[in-house]
Order: sequence, then structure tokens, then C-alpha cells
Amino acid sequence: MAECGEISMMLGAFEDSELEPNEMQEVAYHLARCESCTGVLADYSKLGRDLRSITEVPSLAGFSSAVVARVDRLPQPVMTRIERFIRRQLESVGSGFAWGGAVVVAAIVTIILMTPYARELANRETLPTVVASSDHNAAPAPAPAQVADATANEPTMADNDSHADISRLESENHSVAVWSEPRRDTTVIWLPDQP
Repeated sequence: MAECGEISMMLGAFEDSELEPNEMQEVAYHLARCESCTGVLADYSKLGRDLRSITEVPSLAGFSSAVVARVDRLPQPVMTRIERFIRRQLESVGSGFAWGGAVVVAAIVTIILMTPYARELANRETLPTVVASSDHNAAPAPAPAQVADATANEPTMADNDSHADISRLESENHSVAVWSEPRRDTTVIWLPDQP
């Protein structure tokens, strides 16, 4: 059994319920048997109530905003300022990488879609390939007035025969050939047999 001297030191903590469970039990057992310690505990309780009743509770209106404003006025350490600067830069760089990636994807899709057209344009810039030509020397092209007179006097292909004298056949694409005969107002388009 504990003596009053030991128990009186634990009465404040007992009043605030700050003791361990076994100590709380020991003090409660002692208080049930000792009137002097019970009186001291009653004095502690009365003192606590009196102090709480005379103390004015401060108004907390605007307290948090005042604290935040005061913290903002405090000078920031150099490392904290550098860290914040780097974090902001990384956020903007991250969005830059996203935009850059989108541009690269758009460029790749454009290249894939435009490659056949680019090849066609590149082939147009080269000279046409001679697909066929005749062995005899072709006569120089007559003047437009002579062509008009000659075509008026010449019989049509239906009146004459069904073969034409092809002097030169040119093509930009090896799978298609086009031949024009302006004197007879004739155009021939040759397509190979498709499998």
C-alpha cells in the first residue's frame, strides 16, 4: 500500500486521467481509504474549475488568416526558394513535353499518309519514260494552219484503216501510258491487264 506522500504527487495526473491503468487503480484504492488525500484531490478539482471560469477564451475569428499572413512574410530559406522554382519549371517542361509528343505523332501520321503522294510528285518531276516508239523518222510537226488544212482533207480513221502510226509513246508511270495525236484529235490510254 502506497503512502500519502507518493499518492499526493500523482493526484494532479489522476485528476486529468494521465496515469497508467494500474496507477489509476492504486490511487483510486488509496482515495477510498484516505480522507486527507480525498480532500487534496477535491482542492485540485476546485482550483481547476475556478481557473477555467475566470480565464477568458480569446476570439479565434481571423486567427488562421493572420497566422498564414505572418508565415508568408517570413523569409524563405534559399533552398526552399530554389526547390519551388525548379518544381514550377518542371511543371511547365512537363506540359511542353506533352505538346512536343503530340507534334511528333502528328508529323509521323502526316508522313505516313503523304508518302504515296510525295512519290507521285517526285515521279512527275522526272522526264517521262519512253514506252514505245517507231523505227522510222517522224516528220516534224506541221504548223497549226497546216494541221487544220490537212485534217479537213484527210479521211477519218473509220474511212481509212484501223491502225495508227504511233511515233512516240510516253508515260510518267510504268503501269499507264498515254498517247495523243492532235492531228486526228485522238488520245489513247494504255493500261496493262490487271491480275
